[in-house]
Amino acid sequence: MNLLIKAIHRLIFLCPVVPIRTNLQQIVKSLRLYKNSEPFQTRRSPFTWLDWFVIRRSEMRKIVTGLLVGAIVSSTAVASAASPTTLVVNGQESKPNVPLQIIQGRALAPVRAVAEDLGAAVKWDDAHRTVYVFTGKQKKNDSFDLSETESLAPALRLVINGKEIKSEVPPRLINGRAWVPVRDLAEALGSGVQWNASKKAVWITNKIVNPSANDFNGQAMITFSYDDGLDTFYDFALPLHEKYGIPATDNVIAGKIKDGARTMYLDADQIKEMNNRGVEIGSHSYSHEEGLTTLSDKDLDFELRESKAVLEQIVPKVQTIGIPFSMYDKRVEAAVKKYYKAARNFEHLQNEVPLEDKLWLHTAIAVTNETTFDQIKQRIDQAIENKQWCIIMLHGIDPDNRDLYEIKPALLEKVLAYVASLGREQILPVNTIDGVSLAGK
Repeated sequence: MNLLIKAIHRLIFLCPVVPIRTNLQQIVKSLRLYKNSEPFQTRRSPFTWLDWFVIRRSEMRKIVTGLLVGAIVSSTAVASAASPTTLVVNGQESKPNVPLQIIQGRALAPVRAVAEDLGAAVKWDDAHRTVYVFTGKQKKNDSFDLSETESLAPALRLVINGKEIKSEVPPRLINGRAWVPVRDLAEALGSGVQWNASKKAVWITNKIVNPSANDFNGQAMITFSYDDGLDTFYDFALPLHEKYGIPATDNVIAGKIKDGARTMYLDADQIKEMNNRGVEIGSHSYSHEEGLTTLSDKDLDFELRESKAVLEQIVPKVQTIGIPFSMYDKRVEAAVKKYYKAARNFEHLQNEVPLEDKLWLHTAIAVTNETTFDQIKQRIDQAIENKQWCIIMLHGIDPDNRDLYEIKPALLEKVLAYVASLGREQILPVNTIDGVSLAGK
């Protein structure tokens, strides 16, 4: 047997394949199986032990290659079984009673499991082999008319809010359940979809997902901090933050809350609803008429105290403030400390973690209608590289962006989509008060 192993050892070195010296015993065992069952055919005659020394190199290569392929396939199967693809909806792992399936590179899931997690309803039309998904009450015209010829087609159809969804990987029935591509379903419902390769998870959002303490592991953080309390936040920014699941802080000028008059500011009901939907409400002083550093001690105290009092009649807590005009000094900081846990100023700086002073938070960039995506991205990437807290200051979000401090929704969406694509393991989106709680540890 030793002579036999030495012979095989020599043959492997003569073959232009990767040698596996540690598997020589396996090769011998495999050849013994051939001998005891069907003959191992060479060009001359059935296999005998003497033929070991005349096996051609090509045949030896087949044996070794077969062992390699078998080992790779086996290890891949074990890895796949150990780490199935998971589905995370609004920060919570969704647990359909069957795992997701990857077909042609696309993740498929039972339609009802995903749709209902996103607040939609599902109806199955067996006669037309059609899955209807709809939000709110189904309208009559949402049923999607099918011709008599089409109704006989064997393929499954996916119709969302009256529109048929076409996909490279069509819906299909698996064990009596309708399965659909997750991205097609979620995006048609207005939700954001991201693939987290490190966790092998599909992340879907249609609500703001504020983090827990367990989500922070020393990575970079990012905050979108809006000033003034403009109603364009409610109309254009809030839906985008919900689509990508990214938190926000809106610093409201308490004395300019809309009370029925046609103004550009939020009303109390909008502020309350925003807070219920996950937005932190901060203060931006009571009047925002003058810089806080120019006020007397009495007027300064009024601006800080009255703003908090008015806003806390609408929402439970107001714990942070965005400094008007970024006019800030140690006297103002001491006054702020009486009413707020944190204050954000503008100095074009990142925040180091842990924080040096939570009552003097820096803004990395103030976004205007002259700011480009690349400029914002540069600040985000810098925070990731240095594991810093990047606060982005914004004001109005308006398709017309007529004012210097108004930007178009398209730019905001591009930035939010970029942050979401990075994954929360690289950069954790937070509102101001959560950022202070996490970075202050």
